[in-house]
Amino acid sequence: MTRRASILAYSLVLVLGLLGLQSWNIAAARVERHVIRAIEARTGLAVTGLDKAEIALLPLPRISLSAVSFAQQDGSLSGRALRLRAQARLLPLLVGRLDFDRVDLVSPQLDLAVPAGSDQLGDWLARPLDALQKLSEQSRIVINGGSVFIRSEGAIRSILRDVNLVLDEREAQAPLALAGNLQWRGMPAEISLVWPMAGGRGRTLLSIEAPLLKLQFEGARSSAPEPITTGQLTLATRSLPELLNWFGEAPRLAGALGPLSLSAEARIRPHDTALTNVALRLEGDRLDGALNLATVAGRTSLSGTLAGATLDLGRLLTRLELPAANGTPDSAPLPFETWTAHDIDLRVSVEAARLDGARLSDVATYLLVKKGRFEAGLLRAGAYGGSVKGRLLAMAAPGGIDVKLVGGVEKLNLGRAGLDLPQLARLSGTGALQLSLDGLGQSVPEILASLSGKGTLSLRQGELSGFAFADLLRRAERNPGLALRDWRQGRTAFDSAGFTATVANGVLTLSDAQMAGTGYRMTLVGTAALNGPTLDMAALLQPASGTLRVPFSLRGPLSAPAFDLQTEALLRPAGAGEGETLPLR
Repeated sequence: MTRRASILAYSLVLVLGLLGLQSWNIAAARVERHVIRAIEARTGLAVTGLDKAEIALLPLPRISLSAVSFAQQDGSLSGRALRLRAQARLLPLLVGRLDFDRVDLVSPQLDLAVPAGSDQLGDWLARPLDALQKLSEQSRIVINGGSVFIRSEGAIRSILRDVNLVLDEREAQAPLALAGNLQWRGMPAEISLVWPMAGGRGRTLLSIEAPLLKLQFEGARSSAPEPITTGQLTLATRSLPELLNWFGEAPRLAGALGPLSLSAEARIRPHDTALTNVALRLEGDRLDGALNLATVAGRTSLSGTLAGATLDLGRLLTRLELPAANGTPDSAPLPFETWTAHDIDLRVSVEAARLDGARLSDVATYLLVKKGRFEAGLLRAGAYGGSVKGRLLAMAAPGGIDVKLVGGVEKLNLGRAGLDLPQLARLSGTGALQLSLDGLGQSVPEILASLSGKGTLSLRQGELSGFAFADLLRRAERNPGLALRDWRQGRTAFDSAGFTATVANGVLTLSDAQMAGTGYRMTLVGTAALNGPTLDMAALLQPASGTLRVPFSLRGPLSAPAFDLQTEALLRPAGAGEGETLPLR
């Protein structure tokens, strides 16, 4: 045997001898007394019951309690575990004292009591942390395959399953550090937390990684005069609606957002979180500014100001799944309460925006939501050499939802707009539009059927493609039969076009609508049902001087109306009997 081996062997014999000199009575009562006292001193958990206690000295001293139950003295944390294993420190055993550097809870079920109305991590941890803070030292605590029931006033608020956590060993007043994984609401998550235990300022760290969320927060927490946590926050999710649903929230307006990432400097107080230097990324768009999230009397509010280079407004509106305007009279009532369930005061301005193909510049928009009130507006926007404004206001009323819509377009270059908007591709010139409507109802069809108001449209110095009205008049004057040929081809230049419409009970009526150009004038009269919407109108084309009249009809759905020439009226000469027409040539 070498000298080194001899020394190790003699040392082992000495240690075993010292242990043997101690009076180790393995009787259950004495083991329980020593173990319970040591566990309480190192974990803050008082053992309230157990089935069996076992101790083994070799190869390392360890203690095992079966079917053990425990609780903190203030009752904020209690539970039971299939087994509690504790690794005893060797040196204290040499002098006959039990001390542990690690305590394992195997398959525990923990009950965490939280104050009523608390919804923040700091509120949930406050009482257990207070109990741990009173310890002079804390052993390393390992939770294997556990469950945590979070209760408020006896009712279960939430459940954490498959909990595997490690609470690091620490000295008095040192911060609590834990890491591990768990499952919450059917989704696994990796977490890491550093939380200050003592008063004053302390380092705070929180990391969560789950399929729907990646969150990092690093900063400091101060507990006087009120708990305030400040630091750098980063958050990313593949879908904000899915993430909020995971947290048990389903705000209707959040459906407009998809993938999202955010970084900001955060200042977190009870029921109030202020974010500054915000960098918010919505897919390819970035917005910068400040946000504030607060809870008052159980109602959540979001406010802030954001600005950026670009924003796809059309994509946001498409994701909202707005109700269709062509529903049936018995359509379900609008869920207005869900649209106004949270307070929002959000202002957004961008250099350029996209809206269903349209390109806007220098855009300033806002969203203002209160209980029973929804308002969204376009304060300003440049569009194809002109400008656009609009405002939608909806308020809860005894008869349903009171809706007001106001909009305006000025100096719009229709030729440029038609390059992006196919529905305007036939037109060129400069246009302006003014619209003001009011309605009341419980569903979209009811609101459309109740609309009243006025609208005006004016166009000047442009062309209408797809129709050759001037050529049609010239052919009709020579021979009405020739007018039927090729009138849907070519272009018609106009000097001015104007439409004035009144709306009453959901029906639009043209009171003054005409288009005029060199040698011709066209007038349009009729109605359009907004609840359809369908058109039932008649147009009359005539020369600047003369008695010739060329009639048209405009009927069908607004999305694809049929514009037809009334051939029977055109070919029937004045005073002719029924069925008498001119021959075609």
